[in-house]
This record gives sequence, C-alpha cells and structure tokens, in this order.
Amino acid sequence: MLPLVSNDESARLGEKLGIDLSWATSNVCRALLNSPSATAGFYAAIDALMFHNRVAPRTRELIILRIGWRTASEYVFCNHVRISRELGIPDADILGVRDPERCQAYGETDHTVLRLADELHEYAEVTPSTWAALEKAFAPEELVEILLIAGFWRMVAGFVKSAKIQLDAGVPSWPEGKTPANSVPK
Repeated sequence: MLPLVSNDESARLGEKLGIDLSWATSNVCRALLNSPSATAGFYAAIDALMFHNRVAPRTRELIILRIGWRTASEYVFCNHVRISRELGIPDADILGVRDPERCQAYGETDHTVLRLADELHEYAEVTPSTWAALEKAFAPEELVEILLIAGFWRMVAGFVKSAKIQLDAGVPSWPEGKTPANSVPK
C-alpha cells in the first residue's frame, strides 16, 4: 500500500500545483503526491477529461462506471456513482453498467460506448464495427476524448487497486452491496 501524504501536506502541495483543494485531499491524490510531478500530469488529464471536454457528462460517466465495474475497482466505481448522482443521472442508467444488455434505459449509442469500454478493457483496441458505430454518433474531437476517458480510467483503476487506495470518507461502498464478484455476469 502506498503511504498517503498527510492532509496538511496534501493541501500545501495541491495549492502549489494548482490543484483544487477538495481533490488535493482525496485519498487518490494523497497517494499520488508521493510524486508531485506525476500528480501534476495526472491532474491535468483529470481536468481536461472532466471539465474541459466535449463529451456529454452522462456518456463520460457511463464509460468510467463500466471501466470501474469491469476492473472491480471500488474506488473508481463508487466515486463515479456519487459523481453521476450529483450530475442528476438516474440510478437506472448508473447501475445499468453492471449488466448493460438488461438495462432498458440505454439506447444504441449507450450500448456502443459501453462496448468500447469493454473492448478497450479486454483487448486494448476497439473493433472495427464498434468504431464505425462511434463515428456515426460522435465528432472526431469527441472520439479522441472517449478513447482517452476509457484508457485513463482503466489506468486509474489499476493504480488505485495496486496501491490499495481506500474510499474517501463519505463515499458509499458498492451500491446495493453488489460487487462484480457477486452480481450479474459481465
């Protein structure tokens, strides 16, 4: 387990790096701040993909949630359940990523972006048929962002799981107690 930088030190380093205080004191940032230069790059990617992007927040969150579910990353999944709820995304959409084929809230484009998340998770490459469907639904700028969102949060899942980063205080654990190991199939 990576040690967490103290809250005071995290706040100080976060301010120096221009990182929002609420994120600077999160457990993931406190672990990352063992390497301030890596943290600066990491935060720049978060900032670009979460706050300065063209992809609709719902689409972004569906991709991140599916990656969190497929990687069994409690930190990624549960944090983005919280974020998705704050964005007003209905629970049927949020929790539907656990079994997309059964989720009646999803349209064709939703299924396509979730397939992209699955393909990148499994093979690190999007199939030609999925790509063709994505090209019909998204502009080139959005395609770049969608690929980076899936890849970035796949990396984040690997980091938080390997470093054994615990959920932040106030972030609920797996909704309904369902985890990838005890729930519906992939």
